[in-house]
Amino acid sequence: MSSMTRSVTVHRPLSASSAVLARPDEVMAVIADLGRTARVEDAGDGAEQWEVFILLGTMYVGGRVRIGQAGDGVLAWHSESGFHHHARFEAVADGDLSAIRLHFDFRIDGVFTGWLAARLVHGYIGRFADAVLESLRHRIEFGTSAS
Repeated sequence: MSSMTRSVTVHRPLSASSAVLARPDEVMAVIADLGRTARVEDAGDGAEQWEVFILLGTMYVGGRVRIGQAGDGVLAWHSESGFHHHARFEAVADGDLSAIRLHFDFRIDGVFTGWLAARLVHGYIGRFADAVLESLRHRIEFGTSAS
């Protein structure tokens, strides 16, 4: 399992960042600017299912995810099919401002080839995470995505 954490400072109070993360459609709109997303259905327990594909270099990687937590400044999902991963967006106080942290865990199967692929993909995912966070920051600060 490979992990990474990225963060960005948002020049708005914590309540503004938390409000955006409480709405999966807002976060998915930002990700769709840099990849592909589509809402699939609501689960009976209040969770949502989405198809999420992120652009890594010249290919899309993703699958179906289940958003199990959205609210209180946190949006978290885990994969149900496709690329094995977990993502957690979290709004935290940063003085009078706020920050959004993204923690991303992923697994690529295979002993040597899985390790090698994970090392190669790690850089792409890091750049994608940085772009998503900057786009979220822009949406929170100015009301629209940066694209």
